[in-house]
Amino acid sequence: MTGTSGDLGASGADVGGPGGALDRLVAAAGRPSLFAPSAFVKRVDCPRCGAPKQLPSPTAYLYCDHCGSLIDYDFRAANAGTSAGLTNTVFHRLLAPVQGHLQAARAVGDVARYRQLYSGVYTEWIRQCPQAVSPRARTDDDFRARMVYYLVESTVRKDFDPELAALEQQLNQATARLGRVPRGDLPWLVHGDFGLVAGAFRRLMEATYRALEVDGVLALDPDQAPPGVPVRMEYSTFCQGWLPHLEADDGQRLLAWFGLAAEYGRVSVPAVVPRRCGGCGSEVLTVPSARTVVCDTCGRRLDVAGGECSCRSCGSLLCFPDGVREVACPSCRTLTHRT
Repeated sequence: MTGTSGDLGASGADVGGPGGALDRLVAAAGRPSLFAPSAFVKRVDCPRCGAPKQLPSPTAYLYCDHCGSLIDYDFRAANAGTSAGLTNTVFHRLLAPVQGHLQAARAVGDVARYRQLYSGVYTEWIRQCPQAVSPRARTDDDFRARMVYYLVESTVRKDFDPELAALEQQLNQATARLGRVPRGDLPWLVHGDFGLVAGAFRRLMEATYRALEVDGVLALDPDQAPPGVPVRMEYSTFCQGWLPHLEADDGQRLLAWFGLAAEYGRVSVPAVVPRRCGGCGSEVLTVPSARTVVCDTCGRRLDVAGGECSCRSCGSLLCFPDGVREVACPSCRTLTHRT
């Protein structure tokens, strides 16, 4: 995520539901804060295995319910329970004190200083907004460090490229020309030609991710997202952030242009299978055909297809992290081996 989505806001209303395992998962996804209620799930097919996303996610990073691949970003989930794009607000507040130093480093081509400054910003942003990133960044120090490095390198590649800098300037100019129409307690509405902003954003993202791929920066992604997913995540964030400020027809045109029309649908899963993460002990609800899933609590990929192993001491059934042969049982700490 390259942090160029612009000035974002949010609105929404709560949705409730009956009890049960799936309803607990829906509730765990947080109160809605943008245009999609939490009882809805993004309609996105996994580009790696083709399976549709069926279960709602309590985190902003959406992982395939069947193979565990990163498939999209949910800006609504990142800001659940807030009345605005809090994650963007926090990021810009962290950026403000070092903005002058960043501009000075950029002006003289001091890439090392630029990296150092942005590393501090991203590290603190993840600490303050853990819901905005992979759950693994909260529990795995090495993964978090690699995520910060990936974010920093993506930003450096974009900001020190003259062509990309020119495209970003076009985006900033188009955004600055927009007016705001107050609506009392509701989010303000855009006044002006938003199509110019959307077009400038798309050109910037297409050029940015081409450069990131050519230079090998995308290979640094600790999630190893399938091709096309990182830029889709940018489009999702951009659209979700701006939709509350657009008239309904304009919003639908925006979604269609980015290939995100009809992006949300009601959760409809015939059955879920409860598992217990062998890494942290949390309950993980899975679809029956799942092979690999990501634990929403610790972010580990769990080998569901490999079955469950019983702790030899307390009897807890554990689903082992992918590629792991033994774990300390989260319930009693007894070393348990995969059979």
